[in-house]
Amino acid sequence: MRRLLLLLCPLLLLLGGCGRNTGPDLSRFAPAEEDRLVLYTSHKEELYGPIIREFEARTGIWVQVETGGTSALLERLEAEAEDPACDLLFGGGADSLQACASLFEPYVSPLQEDIQPAFLCPDGTWTAFSSLPVVLIYNPVLIRTNPPDSWDSLLDPAWRGKIAFADPTVSGSGYTALASLLQALPGDDEALLAAFVNNLDGQILESSGQITGAVADGTCYIGAIPEDIALQAVRKGQDVALLCPKEGTCAMPDGMAVIAGCAHGENARRFIDFTLSEDVQQYLAEACFRRSVLTERQGAEDVLPALDYDITWASGQREELLRRWRELTEEAAP
Repeated sequence: MRRLLLLLCPLLLLLGGCGRNTGPDLSRFAPAEEDRLVLYTSHKEELYGPIIREFEARTGIWVQVETGGTSALLERLEAEAEDPACDLLFGGGADSLQACASLFEPYVSPLQEDIQPAFLCPDGTWTAFSSLPVVLIYNPVLIRTNPPDSWDSLLDPAWRGKIAFADPTVSGSGYTALASLLQALPGDDEALLAAFVNNLDGQILESSGQITGAVADGTCYIGAIPEDIALQAVRKGQDVALLCPKEGTCAMPDGMAVIAGCAHGENARRFIDFTLSEDVQQYLAEACFRRSVLTERQGAEDVLPALDYDITWASGQREELLRRWRELTEEAAP
């Protein structure tokens, strides 16, 4: 099987999709308009970098990358809707992408038949990239007995002010974790949301990537986070342990979507097909601690207790939940 390249030819290294915000202006070296792709991503460089460089090497397409949180990128796409500057959104929970379906041009990849049925988008608004179960983490040095093992733990007053959580108005995975909590627990959503914000006591982080550090250094004791970030922290030797909530977890895929009216739609579709290839999906599992969305790569040992996550509800309630989140956090601010 062909492996992802780690080293590319000098020209592609010069024009590569990473780090274009620093260094000299290389635009004069850019290829013809038909060989370009503008990509917005919420992924970290260590994930998207090798994938984009390999895509450039195989296709000759020059990729321009802009990064940011999922919610911020969606707001940017909304502002640019009349004159799109981007061709492809790469990353973001499928619930967040579905909530903004009007921004995207439906696309059904010829490789879609290889995707697990649970990760398919019926209307092609988005295409699944990887599966990202939400897990709970805790500091095993600080918590030696009775670790948090349920979504209800995040409402336990014993952990008030010691919960690391990503702001769902910025982080797509933060929104998925919040929607999972509300769907997993019985009771009125408004009351649950208010109780959770109160229990956070201001410990709201800008990104999921900050959660493991806050838990490992003892600033917080517990957190809710995508599985891949937690596993990376464990591999690095950080004081982090993880477990699946006993109510089950959401394995919502993060996705990709072609921007409606974009300039380089065909190249965006080629990129989607590339990321669904067997070698890219294997790279995700072996190097990135992410679960493949391909049916043939799903094993029984990979299955976690599933939460019956309603993506239609999550996408439909997103605007209202985020509005209430902003109100509640502003009210709770000192």
